[in-house]
Order: sequence, then structure tokens, then C-alpha cells
Amino acid sequence: MDKYVAFTVITVFWLLFAIIGFLVSYRYEERGLIRSCVILTVVCCYLAWMVTFVMQLNPLSGPRAKQKIILGMICYWPNSFIHDQRDP
Repeated sequence: MDKYVAFTVITVFWLLFAIIGFLVSYRYEERGLIRSCVILTVVCCYLAWMVTFVMQLNPLSGPRAKQKIILGMICYWPNSFIHDQRDP
């Protein structure tokens, strides 16, 4: 799924959940408590999903180098792990 489609679908789902929960609360006497629970649930679940979604959009990974560059760094840097003697 495209990232914009996933974002839109989940956002619409939680908005519908909030609206339906808000409208269902009119049937009960404790409207304020039910509304608070519904809105708090929507906000917490949406934020948990949003944080996970945003973290996966730009993962924290290090730079990638070619094999020759890595071999050159290992061979010619004086404090690399394969050196036990100085280069001539």
C-alpha cells in the first residue's frame, strides 16, 4: 500500500470511530464520561499508530559503503581491528 493511502485510511477510520462513539454517547446518561473515554481512546491509539508509521517512513540506518571502500578503510586506517603492525 502506498504511504498516503495507508495514512488516509487509518485517519478516516479513527475519525469515524470518534464520530460514531460521540453520537452513541447521546443514548446514555453519562455522556461526558463516555465521550471522554472514546476521545481518549481515539487520540491514544492514533498517536501510537502515527509514531510507528512515521518511524518506519525514515528508518534510522547508517550509511552504506561499497565493499572496496570498506576494505580500504580496514587496510589503511591505523586503528582498524586487523592491524597489529605499522604499515611500511
